[in-house]
Amino acid sequence: MKVLLGISLSKKNYKFLPRFINFLNNLKNIKGYNIVFIFILEKKNFYFNEIILRNFLNKNFKILYVKKNGIPHSRNRFLNYIRFSQSSYAAFLDDDCIIPRDWLMNMLKFKSFHRCNLVGAPQLHKAKDKFYDKLYKLTEPHRKHGKNIDWAATNNVFFESKILKNNNHYFDEKLKNIGGSDQLFFRKLKKDFKLIYKWNLKSPVYENIQIERESVKWFINRNFRYGFSGSYIDKIIYGNFFGITINILKFFYLLVIFVLYIFLFINNKYFIEAIFSLSKAWGRLLGLTNYKPTKYI
Repeated sequence: MKVLLGISLSKKNYKFLPRFINFLNNLKNIKGYNIVFIFILEKKNFYFNEIILRNFLNKNFKILYVKKNGIPHSRNRFLNYIRFSQSSYAAFLDDDCIIPRDWLMNMLKFKSFHRCNLVGAPQLHKAKDKFYDKLYKLTEPHRKHGKNIDWAATNNVFFESKILKNNNHYFDEKLKNIGGSDQLFFRKLKKDFKLIYKWNLKSPVYENIQIERESVKWFINRNFRYGFSGSYIDKIIYGNFFGITINILKFFYLLVIFVLYIFLFINNKYFIEAIFSLSKAWGRLLGLTNYKPTKYI
């Protein structure tokens, strides 16, 4: 059976590529499975990456080129490839992550046991500073092993290729400057085709932390993006009327959380959660307007 592992290679993560290739080379081969790495590169930035791949990657791989930049566009290029391939399974991974040797084996075992269509798994963070490590833990989803989920992130997701057949679902390129296109895509896919998604704690990947992310401003912006993209996603999933209604209710809920945490906080954790809630609320509020960011926030 063929397994396609899709990875978008970005210019900003050049520094991680040699190390990343080592993790791919060390990924355990599984009898009966043909693993093919699918790399998506921007046409204008491909030369350096292609040389490294062809000289140092000891696995079967293929390169797909895209003319436009933006994460959703690269993901859609991979979706089209999956749809016309003869693969059994596919996955999305990030190019700045550390992949354990047994990652794929654990994904296949989990899927076989739970009989689901898609498996989501965590991307864990190893921030150098303990303070920022705590901030990551506050902003990441906390789900129990084997539990049902509504969506998964493209930094670590494994699924049956057949769920993409006979449908016209794509990642929304309007979200390229705000994020959240993976959440919207997988939620719509599950809703429209009654699919089963599960959470697997035994196949984590680990993000190589970039120093520019170790700042309070970056985390505040991240929570703003969560609020803004959440507003857009709700309108797509539930329609304009119900989506806007849900968005308004969530806005006021986040404001209440902010006020409660500000007046009741006993330690820094509650104060930080209050600031994050306010950032999400601000994102939700702007999501009700015609504001469209021209670059990634």
